[in-house]
Amino acid sequence: MENTMSEHEASIANGLKSPGRVAKRAGLWSTIMASCAALLILNGGTGPSYAMDIDRAAPVISSDEILINAPIDIIWSVQTNISNWPQWRPTVPAAHWEGELKVGSAFRWEEGGLKIVSTVREIVPERRIVWTGPAQGIDAVHAWTFTPTEHGVLVRTEESWNGEAVRGMEPTLQPILDGALKDWLMRLKAKSESVGGSHVAG
Repeated sequence: MENTMSEHEASIANGLKSPGRVAKRAGLWSTIMASCAALLILNGGTGPSYAMDIDRAAPVISSDEILINAPIDIIWSVQTNISNWPQWRPTVPAAHWEGELKVGSAFRWEEGGLKIVSTVREIVPERRIVWTGPAQGIDAVHAWTFTPTEHGVLVRTEESWNGEAVRGMEPTLQPILDGALKDWLMRLKAKSESVGGSHVAG
């Protein structure tokens, strides 16, 4: 047993001293770490992989998700073609956006009697978009993620409401936000599937 252990230890020592093996191991770990980082970004990783999150301390927070059977590029195009929102969202009588959709760009829209100016805070094409939109005392943060699956694209949305107009009004505002997100998702699904047809992401 002692001779066997000695040979084993010698083998490990020789391996550690070999520059070629050390380089291969370092390269392997670099590849593994890079792959993990890519998966976190592409698959909608949590926490640090996102540059912007909703206000988790806000008194009113809602989240919902839906599976859409359409190509992800179609879904993304429908959702981010903001000027066309009134065509498929009857609760939005007006929406206006010009130029390139990027971090810092702003767009104007109306919903529920509110005139809103939203600013894009994070954007990962065909994967995630986050914007803020203060309106009449409500500080809103709205996040969207798009994740391809074997059965379609899972679209998840989260929104937080904070501010003086929200505090003390949670029982009234919470169901309003819940219903608004559900309606938005259902209409996004209907519009995307009518444009892209039935599709299952592979």
